Amino acid sequence: MISRALPVGCVVAAMFAAPSVSAGELSGPGRFCGYSPIIDLLPDERIETLTGGIHGGTFRWTGDFGSLEVSGIGWASTPKGEVALKNSATGHVRFAQRRVDGKYMVAIWNGSHGAAYFSSPVPITKAQLAAIDRVDLFEEGQEPEGCNLKTIFSWE
Repeated sequence: MISRALPVGCVVAAMFAAPSVSAGELSGPGRFCGYSPIIDLLPDERIETLTGGIHGGTFRWTGDFGSLEVSGIGWASTPKGEVALKNSATGHVRFAQRRVDGKYMVAIWNGSHGAAYFSSPVPITKAQLAAIDRVDLFEEGQEPEGCNLKTIFSWE
């Protein structure tokens, strides 16, 4: 339960039965439902929420693969760049790595309005691409299930 006033139209991290972590963190195993990435965290993986907005939010995802900053968008257009994989393990399109604002970035897209952008200050590795390929997406109007930590939209 959120006990303080929030700015109008913000995205909030809410815990659902996840012991011994702060309100903006989740350690695996567990399910994180960002806005719009869904990640079934493996043991030793961790999510730290960073920022939120009306149609998306950012978080840091850390695990054996290293660390990635992730921007999720629940109402996105097609990401820019070349398609690298047309059908990931979760059925999404993965775009080729490219440099954006001095960082290396890979995007995934659900073919509709859900997208996530994964960035790193160093080139994204094969282990990180394998982790990215595990990520599912949802979009505005959909409600993912089984979330231990979820970013939610609040008008309060």
